[in-house]
Amino acid sequence: MLLERWLSSREDQPKMLQTTQKPRATPEPIEREKCEPLSIEEEKSCQEMLKECEMFRSLSGNQIKTLANSMNVRSFKRNEIIVDQGSPVTSFYLVKDGEIHRDFIDPDSGRRHRVEFEIKAKSINTMSILGANLAHNTVKCNSNSCKIYEMPRQRLLNILINKEPEISVGIAESLSGHVRQVSKKYRTPLLEQKQQIIQSMPAVMIAAGIESYYRSALNAQVNRVLTGVKADLFPNMHIQVPMRVAYIAGFKGLRAYMDRYNELEEPVESIQNNGTSRTITVENETDTTNRNFWRRLGITIAPGVIMTPLSSVLEASNAGHMNKEPMTTRWMRGITARCGREILFGLGLNQMSDYFQERLHFDNRPMLSNMVGSLMGGVVSGYLSHVPHNMSTYKLLEPHRSYLDLYRNVFVERSVPPFLERYLARQGTGAAVDGGAATIVTYSNSQQAVRFMAATIFPRGLMVRTVQIVGSFIILNGTINYFTLLQQSQ
Repeated sequence: MLLERWLSSREDQPKMLQTTQKPRATPEPIEREKCEPLSIEEEKSCQEMLKECEMFRSLSGNQIKTLANSMNVRSFKRNEIIVDQGSPVTSFYLVKDGEIHRDFIDPDSGRRHRVEFEIKAKSINTMSILGANLAHNTVKCNSNSCKIYEMPRQRLLNILINKEPEISVGIAESLSGHVRQVSKKYRTPLLEQKQQIIQSMPAVMIAAGIESYYRSALNAQVNRVLTGVKADLFPNMHIQVPMRVAYIAGFKGLRAYMDRYNELEEPVESIQNNGTSRTITVENETDTTNRNFWRRLGITIAPGVIMTPLSSVLEASNAGHMNKEPMTTRWMRGITARCGREILFGLGLNQMSDYFQERLHFDNRPMLSNMVGSLMGGVVSGYLSHVPHNMSTYKLLEPHRSYLDLYRNVFVERSVPPFLERYLARQGTGAAVDGGAATIVTYSNSQQAVRFMAATIFPRGLMVRTVQIVGSFIILNGTINYFTLLQQSQ
């Protein structure tokens, strides 16, 4: 009775709404071709489409069949209007064949807007049919012909009120589930991100093997930009490939191991007995929160610190053309700055990629979600790790110089963007040397500060480094995710 009373009260709503809206031209009656009952094949097809519709997903097979038995089939020609904006909704439709086009005309500005829904269901008016609302947009057939299943509103109400009232409960359940689904958002904090279950460690090894060649070629290009010296794209691959496999497997394995200790710690209660009395003291919640933060931070950066020696061997393999020290000594050069870089690399590869994947999630497209998350994590990690990477490289190539000397006289000189360098050179004071073959420019303190800031914030070679990291993350996470999904589907 309540449902019947509510539905009957909605009959007058279009008239009430029309009195409050701005006057608009009354839509002319739409001439339609005669509707026909569904054939047996069309009825089966209609049932399948009803099951896919958000409004009817919780209905049983018999209930879906009841609705399909009450629907008609209708055909429309190109540009023929199916629904006219502002007209009362009298039917809902399922588009079996053909394409439709939705337009909304803003009543205030008169502008026409193309309407698209995030959910690409081929349904029209399903969310407006019960309330007899005014149609929000105009829907036209956008192909040579459109074949459409139609359910008149009065026929649907008769089913819901008189024949099978239980269908109303199923519709309400479907709509509430749909609301929960579209409003649900995952918001796990960065340091609380946990690794997906890796079904097979060989997947990690395959990904690392592929990525090692990509990384070696890009590293050679980065070093060429930094030093101006061309080097082989794939030097010492007999060392690089196994070390890279161990390096990536270490990052993923260490994260999986340490995730077991990444649980929220609750405030501790301490009980003290003083003879006849007992005192219960609850630890300050702020202390617990701080302890949780520092523990999670330590768990997050630990893989980068642990894997720094392996990374150092890999870097030393690419630097033999300038640093002639033996590998036993060469791998230690620049290890301090490299440790900072590896922490940022591990954070980007693991937690940061998952953080962005969670927030930029595409339903039913796990590979695309993984790729976008890896891309965003690679951009952030590549940018933040660029300066530590450059400093570790310069220290590796010129181990006799201090970090401060390398930053001031090598990094800044080679990293200031060219357009800014040319502009500041024109503003500074120049002195010719070597008989006028070269000019030494003297910068003021403010100009020098600008150079230092520009070299640090947007250094030369940043794009190459960021592309390298983005590509590595997409190759590694994408390959691992692909094999994991493949194994789960079997």
